[in-house]
Amino acid sequence: MKLREAFGDQSPQTLRRAAVTFRPALAGQGRRLAACGVLALATSALELLRPWPIKVLFDRILITDGPAKGIWGLSPEASLFALAAAVLAISLLIGAVSLRMAVLAAEVGRKATTRVRRQVFEHLHRLDLPFHQSSRTGDLLVRLMGDVNMVRDMLFASWLTLLERGTLLVGTAVVMLVLDPLLALVALVPLPALWWALGRSSRKLKDVTRKQRRREGAAAAFASESLQQIRLVKAYAAEDRTTDSFARQAGAGERASLKSTRITAKMSWITEALTGAGLALVLLVGARKVLQDQISVGELIVFTTYARSVYKPLRKLSSEGGRLAKATACAGRLLEVLDIRPEEASTGRPALAFDGEVELRHVRYRYPENGVAALRGLSFRLPAGSLAVLSGPNGSGKSTTISMLLRLVSPDSGQVLIDGDDAASFRLDEYRNQFAYVPQDVLLFGISIRDNILYGRPDADADAVQEAARLALVDDVIERVGGYDAMLGENGATLSGGEARRLMLARAAVRDARIVLLDEPLAGVDPEARALVAQAIRRIAAGRTTIVVNHGPADEISPDTVIHLADGRVPRPIRRLRPSA
Repeated sequence: MKLREAFGDQSPQTLRRAAVTFRPALAGQGRRLAACGVLALATSALELLRPWPIKVLFDRILITDGPAKGIWGLSPEASLFALAAAVLAISLLIGAVSLRMAVLAAEVGRKATTRVRRQVFEHLHRLDLPFHQSSRTGDLLVRLMGDVNMVRDMLFASWLTLLERGTLLVGTAVVMLVLDPLLALVALVPLPALWWALGRSSRKLKDVTRKQRRREGAAAAFASESLQQIRLVKAYAAEDRTTDSFARQAGAGERASLKSTRITAKMSWITEALTGAGLALVLLVGARKVLQDQISVGELIVFTTYARSVYKPLRKLSSEGGRLAKATACAGRLLEVLDIRPEEASTGRPALAFDGEVELRHVRYRYPENGVAALRGLSFRLPAGSLAVLSGPNGSGKSTTISMLLRLVSPDSGQVLIDGDDAASFRLDEYRNQFAYVPQDVLLFGISIRDNILYGRPDADADAVQEAARLALVDDVIERVGGYDAMLGENGATLSGGEARRLMLARAAVRDARIVLLDEPLAGVDPEARALVAQAIRRIAAGRTTIVVNHGPADEISPDTVIHLADGRVPRPIRRLRPSA
């Protein structure tokens, strides 16, 4: 029977692909891996030696036809102490070797886990925006944190155990066949039934694990959403019903986990029953051989110990088969993500410094998840250095236009042009470095104010950071809260709405980009804060092509141009305003 049958339908293709995909995680650890393999073989060899001092003890000292015989020319009493010392020495060696192997395996596993998690994390960040819009964050976190840990078992830990226990199993079977072929075959009688049972249980376990991880991901996604919306939950006094909804989803995952536990427990019970039956057969046949003087009591003890040694690795292999089934299911979930093609960031023509002319020609776009049209032939042109307001009702395509300019989404038809060149022809990473962007939602990190600004340009010096804060009119706020090293609450919770908006503007200003895209920067702020934000926008927009998304014309910004969208079109000519003095 093949290994894949013994451990269930592990999807050999999944195992092979996972091994190839995650093999780089073991790079540079060849010595540790080799040492682990040698130590695993040494442990198996020492386990094979374990019963022999006991055999000699019974056959040469305790049960003899005449006077007790010593070993190596020693007296029986001295021989007794020597054999006891041998038993102790073998046990100590096994313990020491196992300890060293466990430490090395932990070092390899830790480094491999970190590398795989980085690989998955990096890939997730290189996938396009439509993927993230259609995925639930909680499920992705379960894959990134939980599934990666399981893959570590598949990648290394399980195979190390399989090597150690498999070598012990084969070595024990060989020695038993040499000592007494008939008794060895008796000891091996349960193996086919046990092999079949393990394969059947492992197939079920893999399917259940997939369902379990999927339901755990759904529960994690719901938890993430509810915690992010805690203000809304409390405002609607919805704590109880939100908790009940979470409990229902978590309960579904728990039921799948319990089913997995039942399968694993059943595997262990079957293993115990079959190995117990095999041991009973060995004792029955072996005792008859002792009574018929065909083997000695010491040889029966050796056989009994070896039979237990055969069944012990089988029980361990049963456990590892279950872990491998779970790990394979988790590897499949990770490969589902890694198989998605990332954005091509480094192909295309170099994106040298833009002048900043922006043009859209007959751009059409439908949301991929529902097919609803967002842009229906949108066309407009903005000269370099102009300040434009993109207005219109909800659903008219304002934010989609910003995403189109950032190449977060691609048009179904039409062209986006920068300085007369197709935006899609540029290297994506260099292209996006020509833009500064402020999103519609308040998005700040729970790190220092300095680091939040530096997120816009990590290599900016202290003077550039301070100048960006000055332009955004947030320098007085920074001084009030304790300076640039002051830590923010999660998502800027320690700042007011207007202060958070201005800090985001500082993050955009530090990029010193030729094109600035601001998505609803005036949303959710009071009139006084709105005036400050509008003033900061005018200061940052000076000399740069700036597009401000807003429901209305936002006259306080004094734009050069207002582009009014309706149903993804420009229903009337672009209105050009007179710039403020």
